Amino acid sequence: MADETKKAEETTKAEEPKAEAPKAEAPKAEEKKPEEPKATPEQMADALAAFEAAEAGEPPPKPKAKPKAEAEAEAEAETETASEDESASEDESESESESEDEDEGEDEDDKPGFFARIFRRPKERAEQRLEEAAKETAKGRPPVVLFENVTKTYDAGTRSAFTAIKDVSFVVDDKEGLGELVAVLGPSGCGKSTILRLIAGLEPQHPATRGRVEVLGRPVVGPGADRGMVFQSYTSFDNRTVLENITFGLECRGVGRKDRTVLAEEMIQKVGLSVRHDADKFPHQLSGGMQQRVAIARTLILKPRIIMMDEPFGALDPITRMQMQDLLVSLWREVEATIFFVTHSIEEAVYLGDRVYLFSNSPGTILEEVEVPPPDRPAMEMQREPAFQEVVYELRDTIDRLEREQDLPQAKR
Repeated sequence: MADETKKAEETTKAEEPKAEAPKAEAPKAEEKKPEEPKATPEQMADALAAFEAAEAGEPPPKPKAKPKAEAEAEAEAETETASEDESASEDESESESESEDEDEGEDEDDKPGFFARIFRRPKERAEQRLEEAAKETAKGRPPVVLFENVTKTYDAGTRSAFTAIKDVSFVVDDKEGLGELVAVLGPSGCGKSTILRLIAGLEPQHPATRGRVEVLGRPVVGPGADRGMVFQSYTSFDNRTVLENITFGLECRGVGRKDRTVLAEEMIQKVGLSVRHDADKFPHQLSGGMQQRVAIARTLILKPRIIMMDEPFGALDPITRMQMQDLLVSLWREVEATIFFVTHSIEEAVYLGDRVYLFSNSPGTILEEVEVPPPDRPAMEMQREPAFQEVVYELRDTIDRLEREQDLPQAKR
């Protein structure tokens, strides 16, 4: 009976369903991890020695020096890896810097009145421009004005000989459809006015003591109808009205009264005067700014190719001066003439000039040539810009240094 009971229990256990083991899920594709570098036998031995020393409370032993050949091979491998990383980072930085430069350039170009400053070595620059001018002249396209190693000495051969300018060279190109406005800047007595009078062919500055002065490819031998001049002092005829002063040059050329009156009235309006209220006034009835407007009108009505202006706004108050600067810019764009503008004002030179020639102390030589974009807004607005002021500060530092150097010899006396 006991045997039967035992067999029944065993049969029951066999018939009971077995608990199924959980099915193993399909292994997911694991990301391949970079294999860790395997330790060399030498490294394992060093690690074991360090562990045993730590257990015994002793300082860790120094690792055994690697064989020379093996050390050199490892050093070369590390160097190659480092150089590859450096070259990759350099390429990335270069591409980033290039993209940044492009972005910055676009931003700067979009900024109104942004000033590009280019300082050049004047002698090397002049030599290059003279070579280019010779080639263009051979093709029938001479520059408007050319100075080559020009020196002017007054009273040469006497004890009172004085050299105003020395070895001055520059070239002003003939820009088709638009003249260039060249500002001549420097301390007092540096020969700025001498430059203008050499171009104009006026004595006693003309002729040069040494060197070559050409206008439109021809040597300057005296004054010409292709050149006009505006002086700092008021040069209107006291016994002539505004209208008569402006028409004087046309009268000398034989232009009829009716034609010259029509032209003069147009010019009166262009320079900001009134035909009705100002045409019949005499010079003593005009303010300083109005008198300079008359002088500019008298010059422009003759349509000269080159206009020389010798500090024409120097005696005006600051507000009137800025108004005259804006007037000159608008007229210059209309008449398409090349203008040489002498000034003591750094702000005026930077605002008006396409290029600025900075002269040294006497004898005057060109120290720096600065190229700036032409003005695109009123003087009062542009002259407040940080970029504008930066150029002004750089030029002022140079001029201050020149004046200090000029004062040193006098102080020693």
